[in-house]
Amino acid sequence: MKTDYINKTLELKTRFSNQNFADYDFTKTNFNSSIFENTNFENCLFESSVLNGSRIFYESNFENCIFRNINLSDTSIGSHKGVYKNCIFENCEYKRRSFNFTQFIDCKFIKAKFTTVNFNGSQFRNCIFEGKFRDVTFNGIYDSNSDSKACLYNCDFYYAKLGTFVSFENCDLSTCTPPKDTAFNEILYQVDASNPKLLSTGTPDRIVITDL
Repeated sequence: MKTDYINKTLELKTRFSNQNFADYDFTKTNFNSSIFENTNFENCLFESSVLNGSRIFYESNFENCIFRNINLSDTSIGSHKGVYKNCIFENCEYKRRSFNFTQFIDCKFIKAKFTTVNFNGSQFRNCIFEGKFRDVTFNGIYDSNSDSKACLYNCDFYYAKLGTFVSFENCDLSTCTPPKDTAFNEILYQVDASNPKLLSTGTPDRIVITDL
């Protein structure tokens, strides 16, 4: 792999546009709030990289890439038609983020920590989720998702731990695998009496929001 960027700190807000990176090792690279537009990454390794403040959007694509030991809480990852194909996210953390109109295909999320994350209009195909989820919404109501199967298709939550308020809005889960020893209809319920398409783990006491 190419090692030009290993343990390097880039200039603040370096902009990458219409570039291709193949077989690059970005171990401990500090991207220093870089901006990526229409940039492609293939067979790249992001190990303990610093992506805080970085903006990855406008049809930037990743294929066969590994993200390991990274806090992605302050990173715009994949907005505006970004595609991640056959990528592995291992021991990565996500807090208070929205993933807008992003496609994840054949990806694995291993030892993931998702807290207060909204997958607005994002699509997942043949993905595996392992780790902890709390206050997370998978959203199938956006224009990018043409039907209720578009948001999640053939996804595996077998080793996922769904905490409070993990919600699925207008999502068809019939092709997905629920967490170990459970069924989706056992752990999800209609949390909003006025919105039958919104199912969630809600709270342990299964409080339902009603119009007064």
